[in-house]
Amino acid sequence: MINARIRTAVATAAAVALLSLTAACGDAEQGRAERASSEEQAVDTGAEPVEEEPAEEEQPETELAVGDGFRYDDGVKFTVTKIEELGADQYGEYDEKPDASETAFRVHWDVTNGSKKPLDLDMWGVTAQGASTGGETTSLYVEKGMKEMAGRVAPGKTGSYTGEYSLPKSDGVEIVFTATRMDAEASLADDPNWTGTIK
Repeated sequence: MINARIRTAVATAAAVALLSLTAACGDAEQGRAERASSEEQAVDTGAEPVEEEPAEEEQPETELAVGDGFRYDDGVKFTVTKIEELGADQYGEYDEKPDASETAFRVHWDVTNGSKKPLDLDMWGVTAQGASTGGETTSLYVEKGMKEMAGRVAPGKTGSYTGEYSLPKSDGVEIVFTATRMDAEASLADDPNWTGTIK
């Protein structure tokens, strides 16, 4: 048993060293952006659709807006659908309420399993940070409307999830939301980021 543990520890250390070496040699893409049209974003956010002007330089595949999806090479798609401010009426008796100097918000996202095998959601991580002037967020527990990302998604199915956070009001209302994949299909490439406004 001890020898088996030692072999496992050595193998893990070797894998980490190999990953670090590979990262130093350059990152490969792990998927592609699937950008929502102006009309689709308007439906999601309630804004008026605008005519899109050709950009001088295309956005990186990992820099996304609310409504955009990121499809991994194995067919799994992650889409941030909405960022909303949490109102006072959304807290229960035992929920974590933010300080008066903070803005509480909820990020909504969908995970569609376009691969051929079950997707373990426990092997994913998500983070939110302020985008205006930086700013660390604090995770909140707000039971009403919350949908924790956990368990598995079967092939061909879509799950909808939320994350609840607070951000100091001094750091504005723009946030960057990042999804990090840590399963066997994970890559050392940059993680996809969604930038959006708390509304």
